[in-house]
Amino acid sequence: MKRINQIEPFMDNAEKKELMSVIDSGWYTESSKTKEFERMFASFVGAKYACAVTSGTAALYVGLKALNIEMGDEVIVPDLTFVASPNSVEATGAKPVLVDIEKNTLNLDLKKMSKSVSKKTKAVMPVDFNGRPIDMKVLREFADKKGILLIEDAAHAIGCYYNRRHIGTISDVGIFSFSTPKIITTGQGGMIVTNDRQIYERAMALKDFGRKIGIKKQMEKSFSHSTIGYNFKFTEFQAAVGIAQMRKLQKRILKKRRMFKKYVDLLSNVEGIEFLKTDLKNVTPWMIDIFLKSAAKRTQLIKYLEKKQIGTRIYYPAIHRLKPYRKMDREYKQASSFSDRGLWLPSSVTLTDNQIGIVCNEIKRFFK
Repeated sequence: MKRINQIEPFMDNAEKKELMSVIDSGWYTESSKTKEFERMFASFVGAKYACAVTSGTAALYVGLKALNIEMGDEVIVPDLTFVASPNSVEATGAKPVLVDIEKNTLNLDLKKMSKSVSKKTKAVMPVDFNGRPIDMKVLREFADKKGILLIEDAAHAIGCYYNRRHIGTISDVGIFSFSTPKIITTGQGGMIVTNDRQIYERAMALKDFGRKIGIKKQMEKSFSHSTIGYNFKFTEFQAAVGIAQMRKLQKRILKKRRMFKKYVDLLSNVEGIEFLKTDLKNVTPWMIDIFLKSAAKRTQLIKYLEKKQIGTRIYYPAIHRLKPYRKMDREYKQASSFSDRGLWLPSSVTLTDNQIGIVCNEIKRFFK
């Protein structure tokens, strides 16, 4: 049997055609393709502004800097997330304050979060884990009342909605990722979205050595740097791929939702497997996730499926268990439990119903 990978990207002649047009143009860094990709993405999510950068991690860092997060500030971050979330806070000189998650969506526990706010709290970084939205109405009202900024890590959440608004657009800043496993990919890449012109202008300057938007068009001012900035500029090659991928996005959203439903239909009656309740009218799961009874049982299933040429991926470790952020489990019971038991099953946009059936049949055999 041909191996079924846990996740793999898909590109075809549409991407090749766009890439060839870049090669033929002679413009390789941040030109018309990048602007077109930014416009397409902003339009898709319903944001006024979009700023493309080199990665989702860079988007978090630039987004935080655009919000003027700095040394001495604190940013609340959920304990269950990819390490890029707290690392980006550290990179600004601020302190990430870890808070446990709640069990229904695996997002920040808002009650525990409110108790973690201090005089130093400048921002909260909600993470829409696997595309499931946090209660943004409650969080937005709390943040506005306290004068706290919101930077939303929506790296998992392209094609996901809360109250008819795309995830990432209710916060002051939303960030998205186009790394290889995402629903659309540019190899690496990230996007910052906002409805605030000043935040957008700061982000655009920060990613281009501190230069104001459009100043390079005036040759005599092309080395004028009005603020400290860095080099997180996109390439036309990434943008070309992104444009072709965006044209496939709606079909992929439907495919991911149908895929999740099919897994649930086939496995929900299997003793020993748990699914999170997921609103597939509004949520496009990044990957199909299941939860086992224990970490030991998860390890056994991973090894069994690997022998059957079926790839899987463990959940991220709870951040407090990583060496740079080490703390005791008792403060993060939910994050610890779900991290130990969570497993992502094959979730590629190219996955066929037949392959899903093979995966589910092998899982059923394991549990017999």
